[in-house]
Amino acid sequence: MRQWTVYTFGSVLLVSPAAAQDGLLANWVLDAEGELIIALSPLRDDAGTTEAEIATGEIRAEVRLERVLQNGVEVEVRVGGRAQLDHPLRAGFSGRLGDGSVVFDGLAPRGAFTGLTLGGPEEDDPVRAIVDTAFLRIDGGYGELIGGRDIGVARRFHVGSPSVFRRHRIASPAFDTSGIATLLTRNDLTGPSAKISYATPRLLGLRFGGSYTPEANLSGLDRDPDRDVPGIAEPQLENGVEAALNFSRRFRRSGARVRAYSAYARADLEIGPDQTNGPDVDVWSIGAQVEKGWFTLGGDWLTSDNGGGRYRAWSTGMEIAISKLRISGEYGQSSDDLTRTDGQAWSVGVAREYWDRIQIGIGVQQQSLDFDKLSDTQSTGPVIEIALRF
Repeated sequence: MRQWTVYTFGSVLLVSPAAAQDGLLANWVLDAEGELIIALSPLRDDAGTTEAEIATGEIRAEVRLERVLQNGVEVEVRVGGRAQLDHPLRAGFSGRLGDGSVVFDGLAPRGAFTGLTLGGPEEDDPVRAIVDTAFLRIDGGYGELIGGRDIGVARRFHVGSPSVFRRHRIASPAFDTSGIATLLTRNDLTGPSAKISYATPRLLGLRFGGSYTPEANLSGLDRDPDRDVPGIAEPQLENGVEAALNFSRRFRRSGARVRAYSAYARADLEIGPDQTNGPDVDVWSIGAQVEKGWFTLGGDWLTSDNGGGRYRAWSTGMEIAISKLRISGEYGQSSDDLTRTDGQAWSVGVAREYWDRIQIGIGVQQQSLDFDKLSDTQSTGPVIEIALRF
């Protein structure tokens, strides 16, 4: 990461490593960073009629402008975006499960939280890109205040099962080569939609936060509610509210670090082309990790009414560090009453970092899907994930 001091002369903006001078942007520091992640899954099994993808990937770039005021208050402006190639049938985790043979008398429901449905035509989304970060942050003695495009506190405070895979995980994957992932334990009801968030300072390891999102319908890469698919009763969310509690503390006597969180999110729901008022959508979640030396154990659990049918998911995993290697194993299950599906997944992998810039992870993953306990399909195969920071 490179840093510059930014200052102005008249209307000209200059970026220089020289000492700060008087001006509107004097004493501001500019940081820029990026990341490229590619996940390869050659020779992966197709899950019934859902063909597995050989490659998925994402590129991210972010710019931060920061300053510490004389009273100690930190002010930051952050702008960032991502471009992603996911499974074309399940971009943003949302999408149709199965072959579309389920017939509905009217519009097929889509999960207001998961974005999953059994009806409608097969989708085919190409590479997608979005500016998903654009906010102002003020952090002082009374806590942290953020306004703009950003994830909510329920997702930011999340603690779950450890994994050596950064994006191609089995729990809440950013992208998935199998096309049948159903395990969503990340409490992300509002996505990157514009919001206001507040978090208290950490006291004795505890931190509390809250978020308010007027309209939670921005098409993000990890959550995509902004769809208009024929035959689907598309949900729209408004007045999203989140509250979360995070705990992180190392106990000196044992040497163990404990991380934990709990979160609740809700939003008003409107359904279909007529925007009929539906029931509120709520999401509850908890998670924890215990780390001691070379060993980490963790897990998380989530439940939501999903706008018409209860959804539940959980995952657990462990990670060990041996020399320069990190090894992890994960397992999780999901149950979705709205789509009448049960899912399970497991993953084992090993990763190593090179030159503090490149991480390479290699392993095997399996996703399984049970449709209304009548049929079962699964996809198993190797996964190679390459992450480059720049």
